[in-house]
Parts: sequence; structure tokens; C-alpha cells
Amino acid sequence: MNFSYELIEKYKNFKGYTQDKQVVADVEKMHKGLMSEIKSGKKHLTADQVIFLANAIGMERNEALVKLSLERAKSKEEKKVWEDVVKKISAACAIVGLCIGLAAEPESQEAFN
Repeated sequence: MNFSYELIEKYKNFKGYTQDKQVVADVEKMHKGLMSEIKSGKKHLTADQVIFLANAIGMERNEALVKLSLERAKSKEEKKVWEDVVKKISAACAIVGLCIGLAAEPESQEAFN
């Protein structure tokens, strides 16, 4: 499954939708034919559509746009560069999450004393 379709599926789940036509009604410049082409991997979401869907589900917009670029990559070299960017973003997010967790830990320990 490609990133564009995965994002659409996440949006459907988030909204509790069961049909693609519900997404088509929500997303600007989306139509039934485009939805079919995205599902088959022939087309991709636009950057604006990705931003809309990412905002709606609480996904980091920067990461979503990088994943879209990875999906659209035409050459192996371009794809490799975007894969490296995704890895770096993921690592940075993990580090930030860990730091936030460690910073909050002393407060939670005090609550038990």
C-alpha cells in the first residue's frame, strides 16, 4: 500500500468513515476517479491534500510531506535520499519523546512519595 492511500485509510479510521466517498467529500480537489488511481498507485495526493489529512489526524505535517516526496521519487537515488530524511526525522522524534518522558519522570515519582 502506498503512502497516499495509507494516509487516506488513517483519515477514514480517524473519522469513523466506512466509504471512500466520505473522504472524497471532505478533501479539496478529490474525486472518485482520483481516489481509484491513488488506490492503484497510479496517482498520489497533492501536498495540500496531505497537509489537510495530516492536520486532521494529528500527524506531523513535515513527516507527511517527506513521505509523499518519497512516494513520488522517480529514481533510486532520489528515493534513497528521502528514505534517509525519513529516518532522521523519525530518530529526532524518538529523541524528543524520550527527553519529554525523562523530564516528566521526577514529577511522577514525587506523586508516589
